[in-house]
Amino acid sequence: MKALIKFLIRPSLFLATLTLALSLFSVATAQEAPIKVGVPTLLSGDWAGLGQNIAMTVETYKRYYLKHPVEFIFEDAKVSSADGLKAYQRLISLEQVDLLVSVASANATVAGAPLANASRTVAVSVSTGGANVDRAGDWVFRLGNSDVLNGIQQAQIFIKNGIKSVALISEETEYTQDISRAFRREFEASGGQIDYSSDFSPDTTDFRTQVVALKAKAPAAIFFTTQTGTSLALFLRQLDQLGGFGGQIHTTFTAADNPDANEIAKGKFRGLHYLAPAYNKESPKLKEFLKHYHKDHGKDPLITFHSAATVDALDLLQAYLEKHKRFDREGFRQYLLSQKNYPGLMGEFSFDAQGNANTGFVAARIEG
Repeated sequence: MKALIKFLIRPSLFLATLTLALSLFSVATAQEAPIKVGVPTLLSGDWAGLGQNIAMTVETYKRYYLKHPVEFIFEDAKVSSADGLKAYQRLISLEQVDLLVSVASANATVAGAPLANASRTVAVSVSTGGANVDRAGDWVFRLGNSDVLNGIQQAQIFIKNGIKSVALISEETEYTQDISRAFRREFEASGGQIDYSSDFSPDTTDFRTQVVALKAKAPAAIFFTTQTGTSLALFLRQLDQLGGFGGQIHTTFTAADNPDANEIAKGKFRGLHYLAPAYNKESPKLKEFLKHYHKDHGKDPLITFHSAATVDALDLLQAYLEKHKRFDREGFRQYLLSQKNYPGLMGEFSFDAQGNANTGFVAARIEG
């Protein structure tokens, strides 16, 4: 009888032990499964250097700062709404990423926003964004600088410098139209006058009509908003062919940072005014990161604020994981909303109720 009891107990003990071991293995496996971070960005075509910079930023971050299992999946969003939507579709539906860190055009962000909201996938945009991005939904966050502030601050700079007559030429993209609308409201409300205004499609190559018309109005300055800088390069070449312009020319930061556009401009960007996205240049952590980046890649980031904002987004993810151990979509969304006066590489920022940070711009000039 005792032998029978031993026989019955031992298998039971073995099964219990096996069940516990499998359970512990399952928990450990679930906790160690990498979080999938999708990165829609520009990897080909005009301004592909932007995406290449982010790929190198992530590589450096993984090497020196990453503590948790994270898998990064890059997808080419290019600059158009259609390409941006495809990138978001692939990352959300096919790759089933847990989180998006988007370094794409505003067109791509706005196009992909409904997918992020429907799938309850947090999308943190580290690019600048305007009103449409700000209102893109509960699951879309903007860590990059505000395009609305870009337009407002540009108007204030003109008024402060006594420039009250401006020609406004705007590319028809989410990014540039947001800036232009905010600029027009602030400029006219402050006593400024827009003597000439023209919108153009991104594929425009002939600006001679605009050049002739604005020269006839003789404004004190030109404000040319461009998504990648390429259109401005063509505009300036044709402006020069038709006699040039004696007043100031202001543009968006993309012209200063795009080497492809600078090549087309053939030096004509030199001396142009723009607003550069603000970030904390004195941050010790940013300085450390830039040293690592330069050591890894032999150069500085093409767009430093994109790198800084990407690091901030990944630092926030890691801080959440340190506190909660496992990634939860709704939990991470609430965690971001709770951040007030966060001391990031972008500077001190908070997310408002719509998930937007409060970073602005600083006046700059293209010297090289």
